[in-house]
Amino acid sequence: MKEITESVVPGRRSWVNRLQAAFEILLVSGFVSSLIAALPFYRRMGAGGFPFNNAYLLCSYVLLEASITLGLLFLVLRAHRERISDLGFRRRAWKFDVLLGLALVPVLFLISGVIAAVFQTYLPKHFSSHNPLLEIIHTRRELSLFVLSALAAGGIKEELQRAFILTRFREHLGTAWLGLLLWSIVFGAAHYVQGWQGMVTAGLFGFIFGAVYLARGSLPAPMVAHGLYDSLVLLGYWTFRG
Repeated sequence: MKEITESVVPGRRSWVNRLQAAFEILLVSGFVSSLIAALPFYRRMGAGGFPFNNAYLLCSYVLLEASITLGLLFLVLRAHRERISDLGFRRRAWKFDVLLGLALVPVLFLISGVIAAVFQTYLPKHFSSHNPLLEIIHTRRELSLFVLSALAAGGIKEELQRAFILTRFREHLGTAWLGLLLWSIVFGAAHYVQGWQGMVTAGLFGFIFGAVYLARGSLPAPMVAHGLYDSLVLLGYWTFRG
């Protein structure tokens, strides 16, 4: 009887851990936080224009959603007595990781250009030479809000979110690389507002950020690359918008 109990309990615990990990991934995925963050803007959303026609509303929504996601992530980590540093903040190698992140930025621009060329040549119906989200920026204050949102939501929230999800996959749901593949698809689909070209670009970028994280076991590199790339895109649009 004792041998049977000992052989069954680990299996039960394994399934419990998997279900718990899946629930935590769903909790931190942005689905819950998006619904909660949308509540203050419910009436505006009913008008059919929010959140893509007003820079202030869009940035407010993005920052609120990022704050809620990070809050949920911290609560889950605390419940397991884990620390944010466990996701990949290494003090010894931070200089190299920052330099790696800086070196990735021109590679991202090159990849973005190649994807645009492929769509323009082979999928002209889905090619887009502009980003609809950028077109609502009309003042320097709005530009500053967009840069702040890009750094907070892209460089910080999305990379912590990705690291958490990949860690949960590695520990309870198979392999981190499976998690990276699935999350990259979800991450790309979440950029549906930018069209097929934007979704493919975002999905591939997400895969690159995750691969760098898994290879290095450190967050600064993808954080720097992601935040800096998004910021440069915004600054470049503002500079050459004419």
